[in-house]
Amino acid sequence: MFLIYFIILFSSLLSQITHCPTEELILNNRSLYSIGDTLSIEDQNILFPVCNGSGEYNTGDFFSFSDLNGSQNGGDYKLTIISMNATW
Repeated sequence: MFLIYFIILFSSLLSQITHCPTEELILNNRSLYSIGDTLSIEDQNILFPVCNGSGEYNTGDFFSFSDLNGSQNGGDYKLTIISMNATW
């Protein structure tokens, strides 16, 4: 039983360290949005680490929502829907 707890604890600690690094900037700059709001330019420019890359982004790259904003990236407009679900 102790071994199972140790494996779970170790794997959760290791997964946070090696797969998806977080920056203090990401954790401390939070904005409040409501349904239908548009991300501010400041929030669009925050860099997020890519944890499981595909397509244009590889694992270890950084991503920002301004990459998808045509007025910021040279005219290549994209529609982005962010869905967040939580069970409390």
